[in-house]
Amino acid sequence: MTSRNYLLKNIMGNLRRNLWLTALFFLAFFAAGPVCALVSLDTAKHTTAPYPSGATLEEFLRWTLWNTVSPGNLLTAFLVVVCAALAAFAGFFYLYSQEKTDFYHSLPVRREKLFALQYSCGFLTFICPYLLNILITLLVGGVYGALDAGNLKAAGLQAAFAAVFFLAVYGAGILAVLLTGNLFAGILGFGAFIAYGPILYLTYTRLNYRFFDTLVPDMGGGIGGFFSPATAYLQAADDYGAGKPVTVYLIYGILLTGLLFGAGILVYRKRPSESFHKTIAFKKLEPVIKVCGLPPVILLAAMFFSGSMYDSFFWLVAGVLVLTLIFSAIYDFLCTMDIRSALKPRISTGVILAGLLLILGGYRMDITGFDRYLPREDKIATMSVYFSSINGQFGYPKGAGDTSLSAVLREKKVEAFQDIYALAQKGVEYYEKEGSHEQENSTGTWDPQVQVSCYIGYHLKSGRNVYRMYNLPETEEVVENVGKIYDNWEYRKDVLPTSYIDPANIQGIYTGSFLETGEPLDLSQDSGETLLQTYKGELENLTFAQTREEKVTGYMEIQEETRKDPSVYWSNDYISYYVPVYESFEKTRKLLEEMGNPMPDEISPEEVESVTLSRYVSKDMTELYQEKVFRDQGELEKILGQLTLTEGRYSVGSPVDYDVNVTVQWKDREKAPVSMYLMENDRLSDILSQLEQQNTD
Repeated sequence: MTSRNYLLKNIMGNLRRNLWLTALFFLAFFAAGPVCALVSLDTAKHTTAPYPSGATLEEFLRWTLWNTVSPGNLLTAFLVVVCAALAAFAGFFYLYSQEKTDFYHSLPVRREKLFALQYSCGFLTFICPYLLNILITLLVGGVYGALDAGNLKAAGLQAAFAAVFFLAVYGAGILAVLLTGNLFAGILGFGAFIAYGPILYLTYTRLNYRFFDTLVPDMGGGIGGFFSPATAYLQAADDYGAGKPVTVYLIYGILLTGLLFGAGILVYRKRPSESFHKTIAFKKLEPVIKVCGLPPVILLAAMFFSGSMYDSFFWLVAGVLVLTLIFSAIYDFLCTMDIRSALKPRISTGVILAGLLLILGGYRMDITGFDRYLPREDKIATMSVYFSSINGQFGYPKGAGDTSLSAVLREKKVEAFQDIYALAQKGVEYYEKEGSHEQENSTGTWDPQVQVSCYIGYHLKSGRNVYRMYNLPETEEVVENVGKIYDNWEYRKDVLPTSYIDPANIQGIYTGSFLETGEPLDLSQDSGETLLQTYKGELENLTFAQTREEKVTGYMEIQEETRKDPSVYWSNDYISYYVPVYESFEKTRKLLEEMGNPMPDEISPEEVESVTLSRYVSKDMTELYQEKVFRDQGELEKILGQLTLTEGRYSVGSPVDYDVNVTVQWKDREKAPVSMYLMENDRLSDILSQLEQQNTD
């Protein structure tokens, strides 16, 4: 009974002593909650219609309150992390004082109970002012008529996330205090607990990017945020605001809180009372922390240094050697406060050096066979492929879903993958023989040969997914391989936007051609649906070989109506995407002409005053500018017959000479000059030879 009464009195005494901290927390959350809500709601109330996304005033007010009380409020998340750190140091700061440590440890209370007492007081110091401000914020929302069930649920979720991640960061802060003996070391320790995981993950990813030529970026599944409670909380807030599921973050926070609480009790029981004057409370941990903590920082710094030396492996190793000695000496000095002792050779320094050299050597030799990876064909269930030069050429309607690189590789799978596998074989063979690192010359420049960029996904029968990227020389064999993949309808149906177009959602169609932008098309009497169905058939029947041979004579800008979402402030009423029209699309072009927007397959010489060709060329280590103005009727016919618009053209195996800039000057002076591209052809050899003779500095 005496012990229980003592504990209750001690809790009340701790709360009174930390009243300044409670007041500070209250003011911080008062500014982030009620004040922000009041200002935002009052501004929203006096905003005149129309409201974003066609919402009503009531919906707009509810969305405004939701931004404040939901877990997606990044300001609240940031304040929770800061408050957790302050509460940890304020509650256990007595461990840095000999008199206070002796006093607390002389009390007739077991250390476990004493730890639980201090731990509970810190949490109460935070949770009471936080919950009070949540209630005040909801009351403010109620006054403005913005309170509904959705906002109550959001506020409850915010409170749950705030409590869980406060305890997680709070536990990390307490552990940092328990493992150190002074405030400076404690702050460094807390920073290490919060930042070590992200730094370790960043080092791992940077090493992979540095040494693995076939690594596909952003395919790691987003696990980087889980290496620290602070980054996990901030990532959860960001994901919630983007409408993504966040349950996994809450589970992670609960598990981490329990782990850190258990570790805190264990360390508190073992911590010597005389540790107040030491940098690290446990002498035996000094070399362990050094060996585990310094390598990621050394590697990051060395990679940053070698980056200014064209990513030279020699300078990377040299940087590791020098930085290991410097960082080790700094760490040893902080532990001993003795310069002479810090400069002495230590086994831990040798262990770090040996480990780092082994890591770099392993990456250099690719001992894991990362770039040589190629599973047996019978172990693959499906494959996926993404070509930057093909997938990146189209715009897609809203119903197409996510058409990003990562989404295509994960979701757009091809069962008849033999041609994709053949391309992957070429990629592995090329990197085994050449390797992009071996192509780098002494000046740090890369081989200027045209490359075909392809990203390949292996979806194995075991359920494992592996992704690789290859930059292959644009040989005729590679281009032919890409053509076979494109001509496979199983692949092409996910690339062409016509697979996703719904004529019922089309709000408007505009055209652009050699004759410049046309008037909006009249979509009455099913003419728009007829045009789209005609275009759909011609585009889907277009072979890869035709895309290499034909000119792009124009494009259609299709505007699709979007579903109005009042919760998305920045959403528009429609989205636009562009689709190309090739010269062989005779039915489509005929319909466009009938609708008043002709799209000729080339520019008439009678409309052109002159054509200017220009380019930069390198010769004898100097860059020359070549320019020639053509006005002769015969020369104009040759040039105009080879002009193309670039929208929708695949650059793989393209006959377009991207080095030559073409500017067309019209006879009609009211029409502005336009820039186009030139398709290579034997008929143009004399034209380009004239351009070559026009050299100026």
